[in-house]
Amino acid sequence: MKKLHYVLLIFISNFIYSQNNFEIDLTSDSYINDSLILGAPMTRKGFGDLYTFDIKPNKIISKFGSDHSLYFIKVQKENLINGFIEYPQPVAFVYLDKKNKSALGTKIFFLEKGKYKIDLPQDINFLDLTINTPTNNEYKVLQKALEKFYVKSNNPYQQDSLISLDKKQEFLAQYIKKNPNSYVALWEIVNDYTQYNYHPDYLKNMNLFSAKFKQNKLYKGVESHLKAEQSTSIGQKIPDIYLDKQNKLTSEDFKKHKLTFIDYWSTTCAPCIKGMPEIVNLYKDYKDKNVNFITITDESTTKRMELAISILKKNNADWTNFFDVNKDFQKKLNATGYPLHLIIDENGKIIARIRNNIEEARSIIKEYLQ
Repeated sequence: MKKLHYVLLIFISNFIYSQNNFEIDLTSDSYINDSLILGAPMTRKGFGDLYTFDIKPNKIISKFGSDHSLYFIKVQKENLINGFIEYPQPVAFVYLDKKNKSALGTKIFFLEKGKYKIDLPQDINFLDLTINTPTNNEYKVLQKALEKFYVKSNNPYQQDSLISLDKKQEFLAQYIKKNPNSYVALWEIVNDYTQYNYHPDYLKNMNLFSAKFKQNKLYKGVESHLKAEQSTSIGQKIPDIYLDKQNKLTSEDFKKHKLTFIDYWSTTCAPCIKGMPEIVNLYKDYKDKNVNFITITDESTTKRMELAISILKKNNADWTNFFDVNKDFQKKLNATGYPLHLIIDENGKIIARIRNNIEEARSIIKEYLQ
């Protein structure tokens, strides 16, 4: 009986896999013996679990270290790429131009189950690929409808400028009502969050999807990320943060000071390091006015932690630093980018959530203390 059960599980697993297979017949004479990357073109930190598909590795295809699916393809005369994908995902082909130290990529297209034939020319930057699949066809229709919310760039290699995120979300609400099972609409919300940060309408619009659609893995993943940020937005209480085995931040820590300024950063974040002297100046101005300063560094390896300590020391950052070893701060605050500045009052309430703007932080602290 156990053997039969095991065989049945294998059969079901293989059936599901076969139903979600994709195959790309790729040619690109301009890139033979050079490498291309296939994967998500831009993701929020911590969102990597949403961009997951599997490509069978071989002599020309290899996956490289990332929190989401990215693959190197050493281009040959003929390239057959086989893989498995659970739901449609936005991807692009990217070329790393080492000579000019730049990255060139196609426009986004959707990878989903089925067979594709793609021929890439030499100039792939912002190339609009014509791929005739259900999701790609819907994506082109939606993008055309969204054009009225953007100012078109005169430079073909620059993105268009969004006029109003509010108006765009209003339009998406009506679109989702008519298309309650649309992966394209859900990914558009993710894309807006990636480019323009959090907006309360994202969760309102997500609630318009069908009950069946809300059961899929992508929907649940996006919802959990957005709810984490909603629950830690301005006016909400900051949750207890367990940074590592010894260190934590709880409501008791915030009671000791009128305000607490938290800077979330990483040694890989150039703006974080560049802006640190501004935080030091802010610290000097308010350290004796019952304002506590904390840095939470998103590093967990010994080498990176040592580098972080040296950067803080070099900048004369005399405040307390913690390392987010457990990634608890990142998960509970949905901290998907650096630098992120939080200002917390003595009751543990978040009074400001700021991205890379020390002057704004200074203004809020000054006004609050007055």
